[in-house]
Amino acid sequence: MNVALITEWFNTYDGGVAGHVRNLALILKKNKIDVSIITNRMKEKKDLNLQVYEMAGVKDPVFKLNLSPVITKKMRKILEKNFDIVHCHHAFARLPLTGIHVADKINIPSILTTHTVSLFPDSEYLWRPLSYGYPRYRLQINKVQKIIAVSKSAKTFIEYFANENKIRVIPNGVDVNRFSPENKNENVEKRPTILYMGRLVPKKGVHILIRAMSHVVKKYPDALLLIGGKGKMKTFLSSYASTLGLKENVRFLGYVPDSLLPNLYLSSNVFVLPSTTSESFGITLLEAMASGTPVIGSNVGGIPDVIHDCGLIVEPGNPKKLSDAIITLLDDENLRKKLGKKGRKRVEEKYSWDIVGKNIINVYKEIM
Repeated sequence: MNVALITEWFNTYDGGVAGHVRNLALILKKNKIDVSIITNRMKEKKDLNLQVYEMAGVKDPVFKLNLSPVITKKMRKILEKNFDIVHCHHAFARLPLTGIHVADKINIPSILTTHTVSLFPDSEYLWRPLSYGYPRYRLQINKVQKIIAVSKSAKTFIEYFANENKIRVIPNGVDVNRFSPENKNENVEKRPTILYMGRLVPKKGVHILIRAMSHVVKKYPDALLLIGGKGKMKTFLSSYASTLGLKENVRFLGYVPDSLLPNLYLSSNVFVLPSTTSESFGITLLEAMASGTPVIGSNVGGIPDVIHDCGLIVEPGNPKKLSDAIITLLDDENLRKKLGKKGRKRVEEKYSWDIVGKNIINVYKEIM
């Protein structure tokens, strides 16, 4: 079997979709499946020992979508190289949609994985009429044989645009060997440590987390919030922390190399994903849970499905509720250990890449 994975974003800083595609490619290769990746021109080369086809072209400044007028011609030239399956990632990007179009033209079965939800994803009265306002888009994504949604929330949203009989939920995965509590190390900071990993953008709610820290430090004056990731809000967030008198309690790590991530989770007492909206899943939750680190997430999108009863779920956008949850875990070491063990077990049973990869490969076999 020869599979083409198509993604608009595959650079180091491109977030969850890029990470998903990278790990899927590796698990397919582990299962003796030939796999190639089709993506935009990369700033940095990934040493994956895989065939990567790069599509040159000017990108728009906001979403970094390829604007090349000859993208369809280039895509066809690549996909005619004897692929059996075309697997496109992200339902609202130009490169994967072009892949669906070309695969249909040259009679190659295709799959679409949808990774996202948008604002007010449960508002059918908003999105259903809007979806019919773009008939060409509806026609395009319904050319695929199957649609994989990474969460129930993502499934609900894509149903506004696609035939629901084609949609199946298969979650994101995590490397349970790389992220493991068996490699547990001491907290090198020797102080209560809260971790956030992700992009620094408004919907991630990092500003809410910083505000929550102003309450946490009243009980734990030496508490430390580590913020890993890059984004346009960095300057604002840094100034906000200083304004709240948290300069010694909030540390910005910037981009964290993959090699350092496992130790970062292991050395933290609590992991927090404080998203306020549009969070279809939250791969960082899986990484923390696999590491045995207790997690806190907001009640939006697919976050509650991931955490289930293995962590604390709080009202989005409420810094006081978030600080109460953080303090609850810092106060109770037994609760931290209990939730850490439950989270690890849940990841092993449902989110290991070996399990997720097998489910995706079964979809490949079905449509062939």
